[in-house]
Amino acid sequence: MSALVFWLAVALIGYAYVLYPLLVLALARRWGRTSTYRPSTPSLTVVIAAYNESARIAARVRNVFAQDYPADRLHVIVVDDGSTDGTARAADVGNPRLRVIALPRNGGKAAALAVAISVATTSIIAFADARQRFAPLALRKLVEPFADPTVGAVSGELMIESARAGTGDIGLYWRMEKILRENEARLGWLHGVSGAIHALRRELAVAPPPGTILDDMYLPLNVVFAGYRVGMAREAIALDRASADSLEEFRRKLRTLAGNWQLLARLPRLANPFANPVFFAWFSHKFLRLIVPWALLAMLVASACASQHAFYRGALIVQLAGYVGAAFALLRPRLGARVPLLRTIGSFAMLNAAALLSLPACLALDPRGLWKSH
Repeated sequence: MSALVFWLAVALIGYAYVLYPLLVLALARRWGRTSTYRPSTPSLTVVIAAYNESARIAARVRNVFAQDYPADRLHVIVVDDGSTDGTARAADVGNPRLRVIALPRNGGKAAALAVAISVATTSIIAFADARQRFAPLALRKLVEPFADPTVGAVSGELMIESARAGTGDIGLYWRMEKILRENEARLGWLHGVSGAIHALRRELAVAPPPGTILDDMYLPLNVVFAGYRVGMAREAIALDRASADSLEEFRRKLRTLAGNWQLLARLPRLANPFANPVFFAWFSHKFLRLIVPWALLAMLVASACASQHAFYRGALIVQLAGYVGAAFALLRPRLGARVPLLRTIGSFAMLNAAALLSLPACLALDPRGLWKSH
């Protein structure tokens, strides 16, 4: 019995992290769409929801207006979600194409986005965070895929700028994740976008309910449910800093993974293969990532129970060594970075620890979904 549990766990983990990405890669090479979009500049509103961002909101707004985009077609809406530090005043940089909306109380990012969506009038709505900044051509590249009438939403590319060596960089995992998303986009399976830079057609914008954590999945999923594709614009770049340390990265990932459980409760058709056009990709890419940590635990316990056999005893030793190495990489990141693949092992362990705790974290979330990601 222990052997059966061990190999079932190995199969699940291998499928989620190896076989599914390889399958998507092979299918994308054989049947994926490689589109060449003609340049276009539709009317565009960039939405920035902010809470207590007075120190950087003005620079963020100016960064958007500095984009290489026709001035008469570019507008910005900043929604100040009940800030207590004068964010609304700081955001008003005196540009007539800017609208600042100050909400009387802090209701959460989803509530702020809903307000912006309700007042935006341009054909395309783009979404940005206060923390990042756009590369000069980001918006031009972001809207190009909308020349294809089957594209309803587009994800840009988040790039992490260099920081202190050995901090929250998740390196290899992040590079593999970006390749997987690009191949899913080529197959029409992409169902999430980069929260730092994405856009959608205004008529397809379904405002997320208050308290929604993953607006960057809720919005594109409703685009998919409406019969449109989610495209990828790799040259539409938003720049961000690396997490200050592993703990900050863990908190971000825990909140994101908790949001996946919340999303399943708010969009139950996700779990229905007959109602969800991207069920296979969602199940393989998102849902199984929530189950993998339980498979890792099962594999560890099964190895211990069958340790009278040399193979499983060796497997147990390898797993324990891996967890010790992961702990070392996370607790001593500068030293861990010197050992090949050790930081990747640490990142893998940290991500799965967050996944393991994601369900209880979802149950403990502030029901209003207030700002806790900064």
